[in-house]
Amino acid sequence: MKVTAKTFLIALAGLGSILLFGLTASAECGYYGKPALHPNSYQPQSFAPQFLTIGDPDGTPTMVGVWKERWISQGNQALGIPNGADVDAVYSVWHSDGTEVNISGLRAPRTGDVCMGVWEKIGPLTYKLNHFGISYNPDDTLLGLAHIQQTLVLDSEGNAVTGTFTIDQYDESGDLLAHIKGIVQGTRVTINTGWQRVE
Repeated sequence: MKVTAKTFLIALAGLGSILLFGLTASAECGYYGKPALHPNSYQPQSFAPQFLTIGDPDGTPTMVGVWKERWISQGNQALGIPNGADVDAVYSVWHSDGTEVNISGLRAPRTGDVCMGVWEKIGPLTYKLNHFGISYNPDDTLLGLAHIQQTLVLDSEGNAVTGTFTIDQYDESGDLLAHIKGIVQGTRVTINTGWQRVE
């Protein structure tokens, strides 16, 4: 089949129209309006200012945001951990959808330093966290699940938090290897937060 210059130009113009229409149609991909069907847990994300607030609808502060926390040993002398020793120092992110992620400052990445959880409000300024991490031995072999639970209370300004934690370390057979407990002290990270010690 012989292709003339005129045929080629017509085909090229047609292709250009298709591409232009395609680009115009795909511009809708950035739309964040609520679709017709989603599970009940769906919460459309938005970058409008109200999404960035850290308060409940009634104006009281919430745990949503970034926190710098110390997990301090209390009552673990039988395990050789003195009262007042740092069990961990973490940065924790609490999301508005009820999920949470933290990064340990005292655990090396190769032993498992990132873990995740879910939270719910259980009373005025009071929150419960159910949290899981995967632990590894120093030789990089899998140790098992670390189950971490916290009960935390915000101060009235929403900038500090105190509470308790437990860590139950299991092996892969489900045998409990250690039970560690203590207190949590945390401060909110804000846009003005500067240098801080990890520990």
